[in-house]
Amino acid sequence: MGLIGLSVIVVTFSTVSGVDKGIRRLAELNVVFAIILMLYVLIAGQTVDLLNGLVKNVGDFIAYFPSMLLDTFAYDMPADGWREWWTLFFWAWWIAWAPFVGLFLARISRGRTLRQFVVGTLIIPFGFILLWISIFGNGVIWEFISGNMDFIESAVNTPESGYYTLLEQYPGATFTIGLSVLTGLLFYITSADSGALVMSNFTSKAENTTDDGAPWLRIFWALATGALTLAVLMLDGVFTLQMATVIIGLPFSVVMYILMLGIWRALRMEHYSQASQEASMPWVLSGRIRDASDRGGGWRRRLARHMNFPTAKQATRFMEETAIPAVEEVAAELKAQGADVSCSRGHHHDTGIPHVDLHVRFGEQSEFKYQAYPVSYAAPNFAQNMKAVEDEYYRVEIFSATGSQGHDIMGYTKEQIISDILDAYERHLTFLTLSEDVHTQALNTVSHAPDEWETDHKS
Repeated sequence: MGLIGLSVIVVTFSTVSGVDKGIRRLAELNVVFAIILMLYVLIAGQTVDLLNGLVKNVGDFIAYFPSMLLDTFAYDMPADGWREWWTLFFWAWWIAWAPFVGLFLARISRGRTLRQFVVGTLIIPFGFILLWISIFGNGVIWEFISGNMDFIESAVNTPESGYYTLLEQYPGATFTIGLSVLTGLLFYITSADSGALVMSNFTSKAENTTDDGAPWLRIFWALATGALTLAVLMLDGVFTLQMATVIIGLPFSVVMYILMLGIWRALRMEHYSQASQEASMPWVLSGRIRDASDRGGGWRRRLARHMNFPTAKQATRFMEETAIPAVEEVAAELKAQGADVSCSRGHHHDTGIPHVDLHVRFGEQSEFKYQAYPVSYAAPNFAQNMKAVEDEYYRVEIFSATGSQGHDIMGYTKEQIISDILDAYERHLTFLTLSEDVHTQALNTVSHAPDEWETDHKS
């Protein structure tokens, strides 16, 4: 109860401070402690045997994963039911966590490509889990093989203390057990952090899609998470947690299939978007030709953009003096011509840098979104040879309804930003036309299908 109370206090402070400060620092510290523990067991234990076991574990996983993925123990039902129960439990555990982890990962991966997202959230964490489970699991197995009866008896009779009993077999057990308690506490805190942040987003209606829930709402969910944890432990510990997870995970598995369908549809829309960009390329080129004929030195401004690494102050001034007025001017003209338009300003929750969001709605079809949003990056090494820069600089990236478009408008003139908005708007209109043509063709195919089938049937 004391640890839970302490964790709730830490979670409250870290979740209120935001993703880029409190949550990020605690998560990085957590990873460092976990790596230290893993390397300590590897070095202090049977190093050669543990490395051999690691190689074999990787090979076994690759060889047996397809069959294990579909194994329901239909012909090999164990008498005690342990295997199928824990298989079901872990299956339901990950599904129940999916909405929290998925939305949190999406929240911290803004501006990344799908490839970067998959590598960063699936391959790298899986590799670390493989190392951790293999090293600690084989550490236990070698204690069994060596005939350490005291350890075997303790692990069988009190499995919840087996991990700490393993650490007692190595030198410096007091330090490693203390570090493990701290690491476990941080694991809980970072999980509760992400949960409180996501739940605050679920239960609030922010004016801007990039904003998180209010601080008071994050505090509420941090306290609720701590109270729920305490209640589960007092009821029956792990068994109650398992039952609750299975009950929640089973219906949500249906939602997972719906989400897969949504991803497929989003990727198909992305394909149409790329096709629209190719179709609208002549308009973009004509706009660049006009820029090239600018007698005011447009090419010099274009070169200056690549010789400068803006600070937060410069990004703020650019947004307030150039980007926001340009977007709002286009929004006003679109509205004057009868479009269903909304344009809103916002501020980054950590840096305070403003951003602007333009939406044009087309009924039930995909809406047009043009958002100028400042994103921080670490200054590249070559930048030190050009001009004095800070450790980080800012790009003003353009986000559509499907994510970052990958280009930076920092340093654009007002006219160039307006041209960029019009290019994006024309691409979106082309995209709507292409997607509507595909939909119309599909309807025509379905409507003619009975006649074709009747002709084939008669013949």
